[in-house]
Amino acid sequence: MKKIIFILFVILGSCKEAKHTDEKDITYYTTEAIQEKNEREYLVKLKEFRDKDSGGIEPVLIPYFYDDQFYSNHNFIIDSLNNIYYHYRLESYISVICATGLAEGPFPAPYIQLQPERIIDVTDNIETFLKSRVMDSIKNEEETYIFIGSQKDSFQSPAVDQLFLNFNPDYRNRFILCRRTTEEENIVLQYKKSGEPYNPDTIKWNPDLTAIPK
Repeated sequence: MKKIIFILFVILGSCKEAKHTDEKDITYYTTEAIQEKNEREYLVKLKEFRDKDSGGIEPVLIPYFYDDQFYSNHNFIIDSLNNIYYHYRLESYISVICATGLAEGPFPAPYIQLQPERIIDVTDNIETFLKSRVMDSIKNEEETYIFIGSQKDSFQSPAVDQLFLNFNPDYRNRFILCRRTTEEENIVLQYKKSGEPYNPDTIKWNPDLTAIPK
């Protein structure tokens, strides 16, 4: 069930964090990494609480609102070497509030029939690409989401800094969410880099990670 993206930002915070006063020194985190960090901290606090046997109020785990839609129109991939790629999907993200999210998920990513030729390397021209392919297609009041799939739990990237700067996620109805790359993105990107023929029918997909239609 889809969860509204606003809740993810309220509960988990932004996926970027300035480590120093220098605005260029920004570390980005995936929502999964933030959730795992919250869980580790919770277990430490819970152990401390139970060891003290104080009889007070037991610490509460910050809830994670799972979301079963991994893609929007505009999707970026940052690989392990900080190269940036882009792929477009016709179907937009639609935010929906439903339930608490505590008893649901994680969900496998939908299979979107991604092909290597649909993945564009924008590492060296992300600012120009944003203006010509993304920003020019967005209306001022249009609700727009950008998803960044990262192969690392956290990263620093001048190219992603430019994405945030140009897209301006603080603007009403514009949101950027960092998540881990999906299985499909990782596999198809690997084929794009190698140049080998890609046939999805030969891939042994993990049903826990990718929802292949039956």
